[in-house]
Amino acid sequence: MRVAMCAAVAVLAATIASAAQAPGSACSLLTKEDAAAALGEAVTGPKSNGTPGGPQSCSYSGSGVNSVTLNVIPFTASEATVYKSMCAQKGKQGLTGLGDVTCWYNDKHGELQVAKGTTFFSIELRRNGDTTEAIKAAAKKVYDRMK
Repeated sequence: MRVAMCAAVAVLAATIASAAQAPGSACSLLTKEDAAAALGEAVTGPKSNGTPGGPQSCSYSGSGVNSVTLNVIPFTASEATVYKSMCAQKGKQGLTGLGDVTCWYNDKHGELQVAKGTTFFSIELRRNGDTTEAIKAAAKKVYDRMK
């Protein structure tokens, strides 16, 4: 019984680990190297949540409260239309060329929201100082890796 339980836990752990880096997963779109560049320091992670084909997230941690998180959400065509109209009413300072529709969550530039086709993603960057250029660079890499 214990052997079967240990084997089941090992298979589950391997499945979770492979899902974290599976093609098309959030963690395949935002790499550890991308996260370290955005935070300007070494990072730990990734920590992955979600389901294949559904909403997913990928997080990396730096020192203290420093972190970067990518959220990826597939939309239906009608949901994408609603999101794009909401994003059209938000700030777009310096965001040309970063996606079909791109906007800042707010004027602090700690979260960038992007739509590519019917897929939405947001990058949240928590660190000291101005995060504007670092978050834009990370978003560009994610956008370019998306199919």
